[in-house]
Amino acid sequence: MKIALVVYLKELADALRDRRTWMVVLITSIVAGPLSLLLLAGFVADIEASAAKREVLVQGGQHAPQLANFLARAGARVSEAPADFRERQRDGRLPQAVIVVPEDFEQRLARGEEARLQLVFDDSGTKAQASSRAAAGMLRAWQRELASQSLMARGVSPQLLTRVSVEEVNLAPAGARGAQLLFLVPWLAMLGAVVGAISVAIDVTAGERERGSLEPLLMNPVPTWSLVLGKWGVVASSAVAVVLLTLAGFATAMQFVRSETLAALMQFGPRELGIFLIVLLPFAGFMAALLMLAASYGRSYKEAQTYASYITMVVNFLPILPLFLSLRDAPWQLAVPALGQQMVLARVLRGETVGWPELLAPGALAITGTALCLIVLARLLRAERIVFAR
Repeated sequence: MKIALVVYLKELADALRDRRTWMVVLITSIVAGPLSLLLLAGFVADIEASAAKREVLVQGGQHAPQLANFLARAGARVSEAPADFRERQRDGRLPQAVIVVPEDFEQRLARGEEARLQLVFDDSGTKAQASSRAAAGMLRAWQRELASQSLMARGVSPQLLTRVSVEEVNLAPAGARGAQLLFLVPWLAMLGAVVGAISVAIDVTAGERERGSLEPLLMNPVPTWSLVLGKWGVVASSAVAVVLLTLAGFATAMQFVRSETLAALMQFGPRELGIFLIVLLPFAGFMAALLMLAASYGRSYKEAQTYASYITMVVNFLPILPLFLSLRDAPWQLAVPALGQQMVLARVLRGETVGWPELLAPGALAITGTALCLIVLARLLRAERIVFAR
């Protein structure tokens, strides 16, 4: 272990000399994740504020006084839509939906004929989707009110229209909505482990071989596993540092969430932070070993970057796979690196109870994977085709 510590300190000193790379990695880990969370929280807060205003844009509102009266009773603020509202909706300047009332609307309604309204919106924007749903809901409520009034005028009970009542029961936990928004927290934290390890892993393997310093290092009368362990310690330290900075940034950003509703749903306190560390630290070590192993096959720094990028792509893709396939949490996911960590951390953010077996399973798998990668790497460094292939 003493030899491994010497190698660790030597590699750490070499890695710290590359200040520009470290600055980019550290700034990215500190800023990118929290900034994404704050932007998302601000975006949702803007949607909530827009919904709270209950503003409804109407073109030709003077032709439908009954509709205007209903919207006012529903607490909505009716405003006249601009003449060029369609162009503004297309280019994103007007996210609200617009109710278009034809001139003969009230007359057709009085004659008992079908009277049509247009609800114009562009749902390519997320803000427009919320506005269009709110406006459509108000129009459906007004339709029900008109139908009830017509039946009552004819002496028919309006209950005939609602012979079947529907009670909505939402089984999602209280923190589920917040967890959907906090999906990016474990995702970016795992990505931080890769970002923190990738450049150092390539430098201590393919980089040394390209510079010609690997051969003299291996000529020293020391066990190969000591060299591998020392090099892995530096790469793992880099990955862990980035993970810690990313999580600290998220915890700090949570203090600046503007929406009270989101602040109540999106809990990321000391308990969640501790569980994140239990799950992510072994994962960071595994990523360090796996990237070192992949980079060892590269005959140059550039080729090693290509191999390492494949691992980055997999770590990016696996956590979002359940979203595309609508997969529910299943025990088999714990056996898949990155996917298992994402599942456990997502359950923590949803406020669900997570037992020790579920917490320790991804970590045990990561530790086992780390050991296997380091064993294979130690054997590779004894092979001439790896050491002398330049």
